[in-house]
Amino acid sequence: MRIDLTGKTVTAIQLGRTQQSVTLMGLDGRLLGSANVHVDLTKPFAATAAELAAAVDEVSPDAGRPCAVVISVAMPFRQGVGAPQIPMDARGDAPFTAPRHPRPDWLLTDPSDALTAALGIPVMIENDANLAALGEAGHGAAQGAHTAVYLSVVPGFGAAIVIGGRLFRGAGGIAGELGHVSVRDDGDICVCGCRGCLTIVRRNGPGLVEDIATALGRRLTLDEVISLAAEGDVPVRRWLTDLGRTMAHPLTGFVTMLNPDLLVVDSALGPAAEPLVDGLRDTLERRTPPMVHQGLDVRPGRLTTTAFSTGAAVLAAQRYVERLVSGRTPLSPQPR
Repeated sequence: MRIDLTGKTVTAIQLGRTQQSVTLMGLDGRLLGSANVHVDLTKPFAATAAELAAAVDEVSPDAGRPCAVVISVAMPFRQGVGAPQIPMDARGDAPFTAPRHPRPDWLLTDPSDALTAALGIPVMIENDANLAALGEAGHGAAQGAHTAVYLSVVPGFGAAIVIGGRLFRGAGGIAGELGHVSVRDDGDICVCGCRGCLTIVRRNGPGLVEDIATALGRRLTLDEVISLAAEGDVPVRRWLTDLGRTMAHPLTGFVTMLNPDLLVVDSALGPAAEPLVDGLRDTLERRTPPMVHQGLDVRPGRLTTTAFSTGAAVLAAQRYVERLVSGRTPLSPQPR
């Protein structure tokens, strides 16, 4: 049996720390349109829902609306629960390691049902690394892999696990939080409540570019860092190789236990992923058994600018097919 997904679309909305965008994708993975947007996450829920609805309309074709909206968020997110709250100290202040971008109140519980009612289209919310992993598994570097682990760097340290083409979320729904693996017993207290997490021991996300710029003594953008790495700049490539070695340390036990066949390094890094891949390989080959690392491939992601939106298409297609074969009504928009 073959299920025809032709003509069915999903709108992917990326609510990142440094970038926001809306993309119309076919459920078969085709890019149909995109635009940059600005959604003010500090506004009340009703105003935010209206901005999200306007973003959907911006890329939707005149004839027909998407069958689903998938929202990508740059934070841990548990379906049915929401994003974790930032713990406060005795004075009611957030710890100094709290994220620079506060989490909006409406994401602290899962607003999917409320957004579905407001937009008239089924809404799903997913962590950005999970979507990028699904995109690479469905249409990118991880096609055909049995067990693939996607490693996020640019939005922030993270990982996502795809087994047999499906996301593995773990018992609590947040499997893959690499940034919150403790790597230093005497490290600072993290916003998650743990001590010495990778995300505060080593700069990542927007801080990655700032760190390289500080080392080189000049201002840089992410695009410039990627260009320098592609051109063979020695200090930049060395810095990224060392970053790969740092990331590999909390991965060694995990890789030995899970025995994946593929690690995919952040699609957004483009050619800058190559030295990071070298650092990962070097440490994993030294710190894992041969029977583990000899069967493990490490490669850069292929979907440089479309990993999140492609992952949204894969997720929406999976949900559509699941509902169809189970006899339930497939995802479909409601009149607004």
